[in-house]
Amino acid sequence: MSMGADYIAVNGIRFEIRRNARRKNIAVGVDDGVYFAAAPQRVSRKELESLLLRNFDETIEALKEKLAAQRGGGHKYRAGELFYCRGELYPLEISDGPLRFDGSAFISAPFGDADAARSAFEFFYARKTRSIVQEEFPAWCKRIGAGPKRVNIKNVRTLWGSCSASGSITFSLRLALVAPPLMEYVMIHELCHFFEMNHSKDFWLRVARWCPDYAERRAELRRGGYTW
Repeated sequence: MSMGADYIAVNGIRFEIRRNARRKNIAVGVDDGVYFAAAPQRVSRKELESLLLRNFDETIEALKEKLAAQRGGGHKYRAGELFYCRGELYPLEISDGPLRFDGSAFISAPFGDADAARSAFEFFYARKTRSIVQEEFPAWCKRIGAGPKRVNIKNVRTLWGSCSASGSITFSLRLALVAPPLMEYVMIHELCHFFEMNHSKDFWLRVARWCPDYAERRAELRRGGYTW
């Protein structure tokens, strides 16, 4: 439970309200055993309750399945189970063909087993992260005035990104799961290491120049729950 957190109860189910000024849509999820509703700042509690009541039974069923998967040590990769893409949760639909994303759902033929499913999602997220980096990272390099010699995308679960003394930056493929502002923070963070190869006061002042609310974004990344 977060200190000072705000909650709303809908049909007896308690949701932690996580507001973000940059968020455009409402998304629900569960992490550390807590149901949450991520919402834009402008959405009132009454509007939030109304939106949560839509398809409530289906939403709760999906969240319960996700919670059971977390407590059971992982996803079950069943139809309707929710997975992250760019900070939003989308259901898995079982159909045919390799794993893909159509903007509203993940679609895939039945997986042979859990290992095959994890590998498919890992491959998808790696490609998605690389695509986002190729599209968005050069502009930040230009703005901040720094650029890596090499960019790597790896399945790193302990760090979101890292910058080496040799001038290489590594991004975790998990960044495809998080909201764009969170990925933006990681890109800024790593580029600022080209000027301060530490986490000193001067480093954080430099980060704050480009990302004034970095502490909020950093805290959101630390909440966890971004798994497949």
